[in-house]
Amino acid sequence: MRVWSQGLGKQELVLEFAKSNVTREEGKIFVRGIVQEPVNWQFEIVIYKEDIPGFYHVLFSIAVVRFSLKNLKDIFKFINDKFIMRRMGFKPSESKSASS
Repeated sequence: MRVWSQGLGKQELVLEFAKSNVTREEGKIFVRGIVQEPVNWQFEIVIYKEDIPGFYHVLFSIAVVRFSLKNLKDIFKFINDKFIMRRMGFKPSESKSASS
C-alpha cells in the first residue's frame, strides 16, 4: 500500500500490511510495522471502536468488492500465509518454502 503524508510533500511511503503486527490492547486495535520505502520507519495505526462502521462502509463498497474478486488468488494466499501457516508454527518466510 502506498500512503501520502502532508508533511512529506509528494513523497510516498510503502507499507506492507501483510508483514505488520496487529494486537488488541485496552479496547483498541494497534497495527504496527515498518515503512519499507523510501526509508525504514516504524509506523503505528490505532483503530478505535468508532472507526468500525467506516471500515465496513469501505470494505463492502463496490470498488473493494470488485478488486477483491479480481484478486481472489492473492486473497487466499494471504489467508493461508497469515492465518493457517502461522497457526501451524511457520513464520511467514517459512510458509513460502513449506507450500512449495
